[in-house]
Amino acid sequence: MRFWWQLGMPYQEVLLAQLSLNVRKSKLDVLERLIRAIRTSHDEIDAWVATAQDTFPVIQDRGFRAASGDDG
Repeated sequence: MRFWWQLGMPYQEVLLAQLSLNVRKSKLDVLERLIRAIRTSHDEIDAWVATAQDTFPVIQDRGFRAASGDDG
């Protein structure tokens, strides 16, 4: 719920113009689709997650895992 609240806040921490300077067009397009999904519905967010995980596999942070004692 906290994450949803933060995403729904009307202020912007980062402007899209700033993102476009630092993020490739392909990833910026995906991010814009996430923003549209958030404004639409939970189902759209779930669909976005499924698509994004296929396109951009989750990066496993081995350092964090080792520091936390999780071997899995």
